[in-house]
Amino acid sequence: MRIVSILPNFKDENSINYRINIGFINKLSNLCEYTGVKAYGKNGINHTAKELYGKYEPDAMLLLAHSDVLDGYLRNIPCLKVMISVDFRKIIERKKYNWYKNNEFDLVIQRGVYDTSIFNKNIGVPCVWVPYSADEKVFSPGKWKINKIGFAGTMSGFYVQRIKAIELLTKENLIDNGGRINGPNYITFLQNHIGMITSTEDDSPYAKTFEITASGSMLLSSGFFNINTILAKDSYVLYKKDCSDLVEKARWIINNKDECAEMSKKSYKNFLEKHTDDIRTKELYSHI
Repeated sequence: MRIVSILPNFKDENSINYRINIGFINKLSNLCEYTGVKAYGKNGINHTAKELYGKYEPDAMLLLAHSDVLDGYLRNIPCLKVMISVDFRKIIERKKYNWYKNNEFDLVIQRGVYDTSIFNKNIGVPCVWVPYSADEKVFSPGKWKINKIGFAGTMSGFYVQRIKAIELLTKENLIDNGGRINGPNYITFLQNHIGMITSTEDDSPYAKTFEITASGSMLLSSGFFNINTILAKDSYVLYKKDCSDLVEKARWIINNKDECAEMSKKSYKNFLEKHTDDIRTKELYSHI
């Protein structure tokens, strides 16, 4: 199969967005005749779909963003058209559910929210869930040095639960808030903390869930739908979504280093068996 993906004119290959989205999609080159093309930016299109189809004659073309400049981009292109939906929240906020049908997509790959019935009901295009993963060649367990709960990520207004959790742990001096970290420093930050916290605002596992388990740190999570089919039993610590027991659970991790080590080993084994980029790319390719 010959596949072309339409990529933004990205600059920072060390960014989290690049790693979990663009870098992941580019790994299709291990499975088929694949080309990723930097075709657009905020200011517009620099390669049209018609131009790329004529040059590569692909069996499928992939889009990774709901950018306004891409509205209508793949319309009338005579091949399989696949949307890799990594920012569906924009569609929800704008209530533009017809975006997929109007752009003539044949398949939507949802990477965030587990319940694809929401998408099938509203968008009128077949949708499958291909969850996030982590690169087994980049992430690996480290030796804990910091006996605190770590956090790395953004604190935008959407993450209400996350903001509350971090405020509570900060008040009790139980957290090391690294903020938004890119590149190798991000991996080291995960490896160096006995536990890492993540929130689940939309009841689904974010990419950070798998990156934490791949780094050998204890996952402190508020849980998500069908969590026991994703993570190994007794390999993570749950806190309630209202954060009422969060401080207690964080202290348990900090005070039980040996037990956390065993649980984290189980979590890492589960990651290698189910959630590496290599495994997930094959899942993606099978759907395409």
